[in-house]
Amino acid sequence: MRNGFSGRDEIGNDQVREGSGNTFFHEEYTDNEIAGFLLTIDSGKITSNQGFFSKPFPIDYRGKELIVKLYLPVKNLSVVSSIIDNHNKYIDEMRLIGIKIPETVILTRKFKNNHQLVIIQEQFSNDNLLKNRILVATPVELLNLCKLIFDDILKFWTTKKDSMEIGFHPTLRNYSLHKGSLFYFDTFPPMLMNQRELNRLIIMMSPFGGWLRKIVPCSLINRVSNEYYHLDKMFSGIVGSCCRLRPENAGKVLAFSKEYVSNSSLLTATEKEYILRLLLKPPRLSIIWILIRLLSGKPGKPNVKNALFRE
Repeated sequence: MRNGFSGRDEIGNDQVREGSGNTFFHEEYTDNEIAGFLLTIDSGKITSNQGFFSKPFPIDYRGKELIVKLYLPVKNLSVVSSIIDNHNKYIDEMRLIGIKIPETVILTRKFKNNHQLVIIQEQFSNDNLLKNRILVATPVELLNLCKLIFDDILKFWTTKKDSMEIGFHPTLRNYSLHKGSLFYFDTFPPMLMNQRELNRLIIMMSPFGGWLRKIVPCSLINRVSNEYYHLDKMFSGIVGSCCRLRPENAGKVLAFSKEYVSNSSLLTATEKEYILRLLLKPPRLSIIWILIRLLSGKPGKPNVKNALFRE
């Protein structure tokens, strides 16, 4: 079943327009109710200032805890509609692959003569966010959490269609642990496209796109988005994050990760070689990632603080 609002694409203060998708809220809430609670978030308090693309707002609506994410308003409705279509198809494909994603809808609303993307999801508690679980886990729990996310990486890599151009960003901050299963909740930007197209979307939808376009060539964004398209970078990204978050356990994380890769029956010898060569020491963040985060005022502590950490 595809995500979105059945029969609508854009919600304004006084109107609802055509759209696509399924029934996450459609059967429970009227269009006027949805438009109403979207208005209430404009004066609300964001849950975190670490979101790069969006401002996330919590809302308790009719007993359901939701997270509402607001994105950069765009003038061109056709661009916004194409993003919505890609997002819906991307979630469909990820679920077919076996990646668990919480109930999610995407729509647009009118905002100052522009069109603003809005994503609404069921909210996970802070205690269940994977990054927070990593911080408080015992050494044994820490390695078990690493295994869960490694399993998700291999599920994606070995199940996705070979002919399909699709990316995936299995970073700690994009996951929550709910009833023993990982849920991947950061579905923006949708990645049912090739890396070059995604790089352009990243710059276009970044609130800092103006200066990004001036100082960062689109091709240089590869230093960030390589982690979304290359298996070895997916692994090294997770291992590096765990080592920075838990430097006292970095040796155990590194040893466990290399053992996991070496013993996997799903990886080819070449894939193992590429991954293991990145795990000779705790992986470090790319300079471009640090630069963008620092300039945007969203460093993602303790990642930048421990960016140069080595065992």
